[in-house]
Amino acid sequence: MARKTLTFALLALLAGMFPVAECNAQESVETVIRKSREKCQSIQGGHYVMERKMKHMDDKDTNYYRNTCDFRKLPDDTIFGKAFSMVNEPQGHPEWNGHFLYTGNELVYLNDTATILSCAQWADVIKSRGHNFNFFSPLTARTYFIPSLEKWIADTNGDYLISLSETHLDHKPCYLVNILVKQSGEPDPYFGIICLRYEINVWIDKSDYLPIQFSQAFDNIDGPDTVSQYEELKLVSFDPRIDESKLTLKSIPDNMVQRDYVPYKAPEPLTEGTPAPDWSLPTMAGGTVRLADLRGKIVLVDFFYKSCAPCCAALPILQSLHEKFKDRGVVVVGIDPYDDPVKDEMATFLSKRGITYTVLFSDNKLSETYRVHAFPTLFILDRDGKIVETHMGFSKEMGTELEEQLQKML
Repeated sequence: MARKTLTFALLALLAGMFPVAECNAQESVETVIRKSREKCQSIQGGHYVMERKMKHMDDKDTNYYRNTCDFRKLPDDTIFGKAFSMVNEPQGHPEWNGHFLYTGNELVYLNDTATILSCAQWADVIKSRGHNFNFFSPLTARTYFIPSLEKWIADTNGDYLISLSETHLDHKPCYLVNILVKQSGEPDPYFGIICLRYEINVWIDKSDYLPIQFSQAFDNIDGPDTVSQYEELKLVSFDPRIDESKLTLKSIPDNMVQRDYVPYKAPEPLTEGTPAPDWSLPTMAGGTVRLADLRGKIVLVDFFYKSCAPCCAALPILQSLHEKFKDRGVVVVGIDPYDDPVKDEMATFLSKRGITYTVLFSDNKLSETYRVHAFPTLFILDRDGKIVETHMGFSKEMGTELEEQLQKML
């Protein structure tokens, strides 16, 4: 699944630099950052507990996580830069709990069984999953800070403003480093999202210069909506003593079955000429639409969901095709296998985007039946209900490609 993330904002952040704002703190912002970085780099491992708050820009609710981690930095490791044993516990979602072990030679998923990925064989797979692990990076990072603030201070392009103040966090006297990133107001070249605000805050304990909390927040214009995303990582406790027994394969419980990793094999797409599996699905208005009832028409089926950025980027293209071909025997149908039409306010979401073609809701079993493993996935069906063409993912050319195919079929 594709999901909107902080990626484009982080890339924008790394692309520019900023001037240092004046502050009235006893020490300069450069000195505080330098001392804090030196403190973090002196730490070679230990045990910590972290609390994480995360609100994605497509959600109203904030998700809460508790993360427990034992780690030891590995100077020569090119994947994570540390060995670790991590337990992640999302509050209210015990089914999402995860226990992970990385030894420097293996990555292990500890669930009902211990699934082992050898670095020698699966290094690329392990690297591709790195974004799934949330560390308190000031402690665990081998060569960088939150992120590399000193580099930004050294540049004067005027794209960033940094300030230093004094405050308290949990009754601890702290320095607060605040970074505001100037925005161009230009849309993202791929999805068209406009970033209005990107802000970073770092709380640094005055007693020992250890960062104890940092956050990232931004506001975006996404189509007709102004949306916000926020992430906060808080260090609840830290013990610099390293428990080596937790960082080896011997820590896997004796009663847990161990198995080697077997890569996921995406299902082969339904082939051209295959009759499209039938479905009967509810509309938001309370009615029902059945695929069999659309025989005699050309049908463009789009599997999508609300929080998928590529899916949302495709919606205006599909609406344009609907308007152009609706009186020529073409039916555009959106199928959402994830969102709840009421809880996720899908009527409002679609209305704001001017979507007037039919949108239906299913469970994930239907997308599995259609062998959908990436979103959006679109199927063009002929008048007999057979699959003529399949499109996966979003591209700027997809509108032209779909229109050309529809014209051929008319």
